[in-house]
Amino acid sequence: CVINPPTPTPPPNGEPSTGSTGSPTRCPCLEPPKIPDKCEVGILIDIMEDFFAGEKALFGQFSRAAFHDAGTFNQNTGEGGANGCLLNDPAMRLMPENSFLDAPLNTLQAIKDDWHDNEFTCIDVSSADMLQFAIFYIVHRQSGVPESLQSPVATATAQVKRNTVINFSLWGRPDADKCLPAWTHHLPGFHTPFSGPLTVTRCVAAGDEIEDKMMDTNGFTAAEANVLIGTHTIGHIRNTFGQSWNGPWVTSGADTHTPEGPTFNNDFHDFLINDIVADDVLTFVSNPPPSVDPFDIVFPDWFADSNTNQQHLDTDVILAFPSVGSHPHYRNDTLDFAADNDTFLKVYFKALDKMGRLGVKGDLFHPTDCKDHCTGEGGDPDAPKLTLDDTRGHIKMLGNATAFADAATTMRQRERKASGELDDSTTPTDTKPLDRDRIRDSNQKEDGKW
Repeated sequence: CVINPPTPTPPPNGEPSTGSTGSPTRCPCLEPPKIPDKCEVGILIDIMEDFFAGEKALFGQFSRAAFHDAGTFNQNTGEGGANGCLLNDPAMRLMPENSFLDAPLNTLQAIKDDWHDNEFTCIDVSSADMLQFAIFYIVHRQSGVPESLQSPVATATAQVKRNTVINFSLWGRPDADKCLPAWTHHLPGFHTPFSGPLTVTRCVAAGDEIEDKMMDTNGFTAAEANVLIGTHTIGHIRNTFGQSWNGPWVTSGADTHTPEGPTFNNDFHDFLINDIVADDVLTFVSNPPPSVDPFDIVFPDWFADSNTNQQHLDTDVILAFPSVGSHPHYRNDTLDFAADNDTFLKVYFKALDKMGRLGVKGDLFHPTDCKDHCTGEGGDPDAPKLTLDDTRGHIKMLGNATAFADAATTMRQRERKASGELDDSTTPTDTKPLDRDRIRDSNQKEDGKW
């Protein structure tokens, strides 16, 4: 606990903070450190598990938020990076690149506040660390068989995962004193000047976008950029194209694919190689929609399979093909990742470590050994510390965070509808005749006619 806990960052538009459970103070926390101990990380895991139990969408959403914080880094100027701006500065989440991240950001802020206010913690952890811990925790939790890591754990594999997260998570990233919303332009976008009918030029532009943003600006190699885009193996497109097109990239990545959420593996890359029928750009664009199988609808910068409700962006699909432009041959790495899940995970975790260090000038540290800040005694990081009242409080906080996010999403979609942006992005350039009825009905639903 802290005597004067950090002031929660309010969501934008004057929405109230989600608050904390307000656990009682056991003793003064006079000099809260930036690095948590292992017992404190164990408490954070247990808090997050309460939230995941109530909302499986957080797995994909937290992962996206972590990259959208770190991916603001510009290696040429040293600006941006994993610096907490996405969580701390409301102006950052209002940028188009960060649209619809209100739910995970509101929720993560509530988790941070509650963790700092817990009677068994004495910490002053940065928002930058919270964002990067979230994705580190999630990809370990969802690998193999997704399972809860809440103490006491139910299986031996869950214990191994929990130990890994507690012992090898990294801490000590400082939050930026100043955040510039323009840093979000360093993130890869899915709109390019060549969005529209499916052409070779449109595909090349998607490959160039990855090279320009993730390689030349962020500093990743082609393989690192490719494997990090593979985070799309969990989660949904969500609100980007309206609620009618809220599908996952791959079926195993759906929020409710298992009782414990999506599965993190190489299925995204497997889809690119083994489900997309074309092996090269020229074949893919030759005669849409048949040539884009398994997709049956082509939009200006994305594709949909209306039978499975799976959607992929141009910057996803280009990873399946050899280069016909100046950008790298992403397909070679995609083949490797699709062929072997262990290879995918090995390269992924190395790239994730690099991502979590973007823009960070100092050293990072593993959690310290357990030491109770009141008694000075050691402890067990697996000992349950949460009460039933804590869990009830977490359910309430999740409801508040989601409600405020839903209101922000509704307002933003109305603005996009009024400007024509939503209609432009969901009007197909090519589609099978039978699909047009579904598209018309979906657009009517977005208009509020249903």
